[in-house]
Amino acid sequence: MSSQLPFAADGFLPEEAAGWRTLGYVSLARVVIASALLLSLAIFGAPLLGRTADQASGAILVLALVYFLSAAAYAFAALYVRRRLMWQVVGQLATDLVLITAMSSLGGGLSGAVPLLYFFPLAAGALMLPSVPAFFVCALAVLALLADAFARQLQTTASSALLFQAGLYGAALFGLTGLLRLLSQRLAEQQRLVQLRSRDLENQLEINRLVIAQMEHGVVVVDTATRVRANNRAARLLLGLPASMQLTGHRLVDFQNLLPLVRAFEHWLEGERGAGAWSNSVVQALARPGDDETPSGRLGPLQLRARFARPLSETSDEFVIFLEDVYALEERAQQLKLAAMGRLTASIAHEIRNPLAAISHAGQLLAEETKEPLLQRLSAIVRENTVRLDRLVQDVLRVARREPPVGEEFELGPFVQAWLDEFKRDRANDDEKIVLSVRPEIVVKFEQSHLRQVLFNLVDNALRYGSGRAGCVEVVVERSVDDDRARVWVFDDGPGVAPDLRNALFEPFFTTHARGTGLGLYIAREFCLANRSDLTYGGRRQLDGSLRMGFELRFARVAGEQAAQFGFLDTAPLR
Repeated sequence: MSSQLPFAADGFLPEEAAGWRTLGYVSLARVVIASALLLSLAIFGAPLLGRTADQASGAILVLALVYFLSAAAYAFAALYVRRRLMWQVVGQLATDLVLITAMSSLGGGLSGAVPLLYFFPLAAGALMLPSVPAFFVCALAVLALLADAFARQLQTTASSALLFQAGLYGAALFGLTGLLRLLSQRLAEQQRLVQLRSRDLENQLEINRLVIAQMEHGVVVVDTATRVRANNRAARLLLGLPASMQLTGHRLVDFQNLLPLVRAFEHWLEGERGAGAWSNSVVQALARPGDDETPSGRLGPLQLRARFARPLSETSDEFVIFLEDVYALEERAQQLKLAAMGRLTASIAHEIRNPLAAISHAGQLLAEETKEPLLQRLSAIVRENTVRLDRLVQDVLRVARREPPVGEEFELGPFVQAWLDEFKRDRANDDEKIVLSVRPEIVVKFEQSHLRQVLFNLVDNALRYGSGRAGCVEVVVERSVDDDRARVWVFDDGPGVAPDLRNALFEPFFTTHARGTGLGLYIAREFCLANRSDLTYGGRRQLDGSLRMGFELRFARVAGEQAAQFGFLDTAPLR
């Protein structure tokens, strides 16, 4: 039986918390009744109890005072002591029966008003005790009335109707006890049902709070004045607010950076008045100003998509706002695309290796059969490029399988110079088109085969879109002024990438060239991500103040640079 149930069911007393609460109410009622009885006796005297003589008025007044004092003592024990619940209940009922019976005998029995006091202990017993003990208490009260009536009939010449009257009074007491027991049981059942429903509702609300708190989507419940009724952590992060902020009670309109969301909500609210119980509206992405770090860990303005809904109840004045990170949605779609792309790449790479092996074997046979320098040089080029293609296929397969790279530290400037010499040797027509600017003593950690392919894709792309004049492509190796990280810029003098196309620049199969495959930049970025580096398209401020656009490869810091940044360069042993 629940501790919240204040009424007894058959075979049980109320448990501690509810039992003491019920006993406290009963004890306070006893104090009120005892006070009323004592005050009535003090004002009206014994005739109120049915006696015309005053010889017993003093004794009755003493018994009434004892009844009041016992009621006060029991009330103090029930409210403050709270020990031995069963004994206190039995003690109160026994005291009531003894004192009421004594006052009834001294006050004229059924001819007075004292027997009416029996209704109170019987009602208390019906509420506090199971059925059998409750009817036992009622039987004791009825036996006391019958015994008093029988004694009076023997001592006086009273009519035999007195005994019959006592029997009817007793039957009324039994009827009252049964009715109270029935009402208390039904009330206990209803209370038990309410307790069960309340517990289920609390559990459901707790589950809802847990689900909402763990959702990746932001959830905000507001009224028509945009006052927040409820929200989750994801919503606060998506709105650019501290995760620990207490947003409930605030108005969205009070936040300057949330005004686009408020305007979209008000616009939806005006259009949805009079619509169905559920109405959804998807608004365009909302840009949150600022450079704070977003929940997904990137920098820059956060793009949100808001969806508004209202509950089924027509009387509800609350609305739900669902917030989604557009970047996260695009990222999930991109992951699905990349998974399919990885499987396709793996299958194509597997098929490429067989003809590559045949080409390499034919080149070796050609080199063995001919002695002419030109043919020897051509066969060497074929052999080197087949080896490079085979290495590229292996690298693509490793990236598709998400295997970690095996990069090592090396000086970036000489590596880029050696690669560029090899690139110009294979493409003699592009010799004068590429200009290299190198800052010395820059050490990076990158798998060299990956870096070769990244540089090849970037420079080849620059030559494709450049003007073709001498120096139209510029490769710059330097350190970033912002964070001192090594980086490589690849510029061309072409028209550049349109702003509306830059978001899709590194997606697979995206190309603006008629003969392009759309995989060069995608593979280059995958190689950079595998080596914990960044490949982006952005601007570099020139010495004259102008902004030049190009591709930026920003390398991760090597171990020594990370230690220097965090102050861990001192490696002297402890003394």
